[in-house]
Amino acid sequence: MRDQWISYTDLKRMGPEVLQARISESPERAARWVEAAALNGLINAQIAWGQMLVDGHGVPRDPHAGLRWFRVAAKAGSLEGINMVGRAYELGWGVGIDRSEAALHYRDAAAKGHAWAQFNLATLLLHGSGVAPDRREALHWYVRAALGGNFKSMTMIGRYLEQGWDRPARPTAALNWYRRGAEGDDYRGQFDYARLLLTITGRLDLALPWFERAVEGGVPLFCRQVAEGLRHAPAPELHKIARRALQRACETGETRDIRAYASALAEGLGGTADPTAATREFARARAIETGETTDHSSEEDTRNQPKRSIIGYFRYHTMRLRRYLTA
Repeated sequence: MRDQWISYTDLKRMGPEVLQARISESPERAARWVEAAALNGLINAQIAWGQMLVDGHGVPRDPHAGLRWFRVAAKAGSLEGINMVGRAYELGWGVGIDRSEAALHYRDAAAKGHAWAQFNLATLLLHGSGVAPDRREALHWYVRAALGGNFKSMTMIGRYLEQGWDRPARPTAALNWYRRGAEGDDYRGQFDYARLLLTITGRLDLALPWFERAVEGGVPLFCRQVAEGLRHAPAPELHKIARRALQRACETGETRDIRAYASALAEGLGGTADPTAATREFARARAIETGETTDHSSEEDTRNQPKRSIIGYFRYHTMRLRRYLTA
């Protein structure tokens, strides 16, 4: 342990407010407390610590160590731990990618009622990744996960109904399921709800806030896709969202996204053309390509955007950790 040892007694002695403050600090300081809880045998902390090691969040990245912590939690009987071992095999965290092995772990936890494992297994089945493709069985697991409160699964049920997979298409029913996913902060659900709402009702004023929420909450690769879909939309209001999506896509750090955003600034997509900002973004892309360091940031100031330093998995597990320690 860096600095001084934090014992289980120390963790238990703290009131919930103090503990919450400790694990909501900077990533580096938060890591110290999560590591301490993991070393003291708290399963939720072991999972959170494993994910922090995988991502390099507040600590040097070490996916092999992260996987070891997932295995520790899984061996202790944690369904979330079993699910995370599956994620490691699916995504290659500390082990070679083996989606057949991932499916075995997902199925184990899914059969015991773990909603995220059910969603993950369903997704492998839908795409035939590591397993034989089976849309019907995938839907079975999406439904079970949705009944367990998994909002991404609600969005996927909406997709089945909209696309008419293995059944007649039912757009109105699909809209209702997309709305459930959207209200649960699934960014894909928000986008699909906005898209289908606009198609069915023609009400851009109702759809626009959901498009905006999808872009603000979505991962950069998703934002890249949104920008490609909206930049040629007939409504000028959607061009502004496409511009913001291009800006968010730059968080990938890939020069293709930076150049796409620079081009949007130059042409005035969704607003006034800004050649100065466009030149700066093009220069930033060139600096990355040539290995030069650059402190340039996107012209449209992101300082007032919501901070993403404590990402979703960390909020989820630290919330559970606080409940466990202060019970």
